[in-house]
Amino acid sequence: MTASTSTLSKKIAMGLLLVVVIGCSYLIYSMPLKEVLNQSQQIKLWLATTGYAGPAIFTLAAALLTAVGMPRLLLCTLAGVVFGFAWGFVWSHFGTLLGAYGTFIFTRWSGREFVQQKFPKIIALSQSTHARGWRSVLFMRQLPISGLYNDILLGLSSVSHCDFWIGSTLGFLPLGVTATLIGAGAIQADISHLAQYLGIAACAFFLLTLSLKWILAQRQRKNASLS
Repeated sequence: MTASTSTLSKKIAMGLLLVVVIGCSYLIYSMPLKEVLNQSQQIKLWLATTGYAGPAIFTLAAALLTAVGMPRLLLCTLAGVVFGFAWGFVWSHFGTLLGAYGTFIFTRWSGREFVQQKFPKIIALSQSTHARGWRSVLFMRQLPISGLYNDILLGLSSVSHCDFWIGSTLGFLPLGVTATLIGAGAIQADISHLAQYLGIAACAFFLLTLSLKWILAQRQRKNASLS
């Protein structure tokens, strides 16, 4: 493949990425997301008919939906309803990480060179000390914006693939664990069991969020001492 062909392919891919982002954003926000959860028992029964392939089907579907902008917490909650907490967390966590990584590598391949040429200040910003390493990924995962846009911004940045996985794995924990626990609690027939799940979910969210904030605070102190 010649350089000009490669450049053309990346421009087409970049345009496709923009179309997908706009189209999927509109589609996701116009979808009746509550209806998806209302159909959770039907989804659970259907996956049960697939046997051992059920977890793989769910994980791949979660990856694809995350890559195009489906809210991750909806998938985590659905996983809790379908598989219970332990396995629901495993499959939803891995599936959503896989989908986020897919968006990350596609953006890096298609868009980073274009942004570097047209908007060098964005890339220069990503080269700063505060925008490198897995802690920067962890910080971005705590921002109140769509995960799809986070994945695209990280793809344009200088963070490594390894840092993306570490930071995202940790950054997805607080809300992922909480949402899966809520989904698992929703299928409890006993109201006391439901209350236990919700209580554990609240505690887990508090402890995990506090731990991540402590990690970020340690990083900031380290940067301050080096500057």
